Amino acid sequence: MEFTIRLAKKNIGIKSIYDDVYHLCTAYLTEDVPEIRVESTPADIEYEQEKNIKEAEIEGIAPVQYTDSYLETLAVYRKIVTRLLVYDIFLMHGAVVAVGERAWLFTAPSGTGKTTHINLWLKNIPGSYIVNGDKPLLHVGEEITVFGTPWAGKEGIHRNTAVKLCGIVLLERGSENHIEKTGFSELLPILVQQSYRPSDKAELEKTLELIRKTGTLTPLYRLHCNMLPEAALTAYKALTS
Repeated sequence: MEFTIRLAKKNIGIKSIYDDVYHLCTAYLTEDVPEIRVESTPADIEYEQEKNIKEAEIEGIAPVQYTDSYLETLAVYRKIVTRLLVYDIFLMHGAVVAVGERAWLFTAPSGTGKTTHINLWLKNIPGSYIVNGDKPLLHVGEEITVFGTPWAGKEGIHRNTAVKLCGIVLLERGSENHIEKTGFSELLPILVQQSYRPSDKAELEKTLELIRKTGTLTPLYRLHCNMLPEAALTAYKALTS
């Protein structure tokens, strides 16, 4: 099926085999003329399955048997993200929480507790909301803008909005809550690891350049926290002071 979505202020025409992509993107549909077009193929779906199997082998776990229709949603987003690089837009894995017109991206290896932490914000910080729970898009201009997307992890929490990114926070587990500013060189390996890295050399170089600019325009922090309400309050106080 064919349809158009507006994502990160770009109109993207999508031609898919299954309708899962359409249903995933209902909050982003538009009737505007596409600026970008992507089309998925059976080979794209096969690639996603092979990637899933390889990653499971590396982790030493049994691969999940995903449906082709679900794998197509991943394939479509992979193509979209690659095409958006020309507009200085890239994908960084992380959970983005906002208060008003200011947002912060919490990044960490899977299983650290990003979703748990930002849920503490929702419960304890008035006016807070989740922009995207897993795979937001970042536009690098004079400032960094973060966009909600329907690709939002297991919980699927997202909002079709654009917010100024006011900080990137590396989340680490700890018995006590403590947040401190950190340097770009210290956080660079994590930022690269948590960003989508295309296999094409030129596209990879462009991604690395966008990461570098993001690290120079955005304050960077390291947060040691437990998963108690005080963790959100500690982070919010420091990030807004």
